[in-house]
Amino acid sequence: MIEIEEFLNKIICGDSLEVMKNIPDNSIDLIFTDPPYNEKYNYRSIGFTDYRDDYYDFIEKCFIEMKRILKNTGSIYFKHSSRQIHQILPLMNKYFFYRNLIVWLNNSQAHPDNNYDSYYEPLFFYTKSDDYVFNKRAEFRKKPPNYWSGEGKEFVGLLNNMWYDIPRIVAGCVKTKEGMRDGNLKEHPCSMPVALARRAILVSTNENDIVLDPFIGSGTTAVACKMLNRKYIGIELNADFCEIAGRKIKNIPERIDKWCVK
Repeated sequence: MIEIEEFLNKIICGDSLEVMKNIPDNSIDLIFTDPPYNEKYNYRSIGFTDYRDDYYDFIEKCFIEMKRILKNTGSIYFKHSSRQIHQILPLMNKYFFYRNLIVWLNNSQAHPDNNYDSYYEPLFFYTKSDDYVFNKRAEFRKKPPNYWSGEGKEFVGLLNNMWYDIPRIVAGCVKTKEGMRDGNLKEHPCSMPVALARRAILVSTNENDIVLDPFIGSGTTAVACKMLNRKYIGIELNADFCEIAGRKIKNIPERIDKWCVK
């Protein structure tokens, strides 16, 4: 087994399941990840169709490895599609302790003929045990303009499980903003806001803890870790995205103020 130090602060280009098999037992403080959803979407810009026949078998094998490498005090945030809650939750329930289902408001581009449009993405928050890191006051939410202070109650601003204040990344913006866009194109088709990873990392880790993202894409989780003085391990199958991730991490000092919700 390779020592954990060999993995730290690196973007590893490879298959997530195979790479995780080499990570030592009980060595990771937090897993935060946003894997492909397997919904047959054709990403023409990168020549990739998001589908594999053995998807849920693959995801379950990943959960087995994640449980092995998480510390007993560790947590996992697994961002996925609202359309697959019925598939993902039973798998996670087999290996982890359920804590919450966080709703991130993020409208989908899909418009099904015989169902409601989806206006959120869930983050499944689980832990390995009942003894886990949770910094309840690590971040506060803003006071809503229509907040009612009935019965004289002061607004505290503790985080709840509805994350409505983190905007999604859209195309059509100048490339100096988050996502490293060029005209109407994003360098990664499913870019995740840094603020999303940042919030989970602040709440569920302490400084110098180790955060793993086994589907790191263009490096968002690693960026958040570097901003917050956490160690990161990123795994990504696509070599082009690995290169993009490295570039984003290198450019953090120039971009940090534009990447987070204030």
